[in-house]
Amino acid sequence: MPTIEDVAKEAGVSTATVSRVVNNSGYVSERTKLRVWQAIKKIGYTPKESARVLAKHKKMYRIAVCISERIRKLSQDNIGQFYGVVVESIRRASGACGMKPGIELMETVEDEYDGYILIGADVDLKVLKKFRSMRKPFVLVDHYIPGQVIDCIISDGYDGAYYAVSYLIKKGLTRIVHIHAPLNAYGFRSRYDGYLAAMEHGGLMPKTYEYDDIANNMPSVVEMMLRTYGLPHAIFASNDIAAIRVITELKKKGIRIPEDVSVIGFDDIAWAETFDPPLTTLRVFKDEMGVLACNRLRDLIMGVNLHPVRISLFTRFVKRKSSI
Repeated sequence: MPTIEDVAKEAGVSTATVSRVVNNSGYVSERTKLRVWQAIKKIGYTPKESARVLAKHKKMYRIAVCISERIRKLSQDNIGQFYGVVVESIRRASGACGMKPGIELMETVEDEYDGYILIGADVDLKVLKKFRSMRKPFVLVDHYIPGQVIDCIISDGYDGAYYAVSYLIKKGLTRIVHIHAPLNAYGFRSRYDGYLAAMEHGGLMPKTYEYDDIANNMPSVVEMMLRTYGLPHAIFASNDIAAIRVITELKKKGIRIPEDVSVIGFDDIAWAETFDPPLTTLRVFKDEMGVLACNRLRDLIMGVNLHPVRISLFTRFVKRKSSI
């Protein structure tokens, strides 16, 4: 005998959406309603049985919080502080949203959940194709792929970078270098663009260097910077880990922070406040990102406000002792 799960699978929607269509409760788009009723007719499901089936149906939706193998490795030490906070926030918020989370690798996760939260910049077109083929709701966190209309929660890296670099310029600093991670990540790209815009607005010549956040080639990057550019007035790093690594290398060479060089990071991980010197940075509201991701996924699972949205959180400048 056909079940509500069979209808959901045939229509490519959640069981909750089928429930709302059958019982005429809650918002469902007309297109989705039509698809559900077509599925009901095709497989021979009897809506009169819905009350009995739904009474037995689970109230807590299972969701997968998906990270990449790369992020899993990073999360084993201080480098993973950012995503660790986001994941913990999702865990705390999911219960109130009627969802039970499990942690999965996005490379291997199966089509057995009601919805998915995909974390980080390793979500590419191939990964998107995989999750779209599941026909289940999903939300990206800390990433956006230009041209792809998908739900995502991001921080405003452009505005944060622009503010930080403008702050340095107002302090009279003109030789400002940007050290960044690979720009395939939307977050790093937006911070890069914000840096360039602030430098252009200030009538200054930008200078950038790329580093490998996995291999940690910061020693060679700093050497190259000093050899080809000399000692800058300030360094704006694409995240706190990069800033901390830069400061570590400069201190080895007897360069004082911030007396000789001001350094600003991005993210405001826990380590930023306890590092020596405490790091000036842009605070990304990681807890809020997790909560917003849960709320958005819940809406998608329930079939509410289905048009994709991109939610961008402003950052906050946090002045500490690594910059003048």
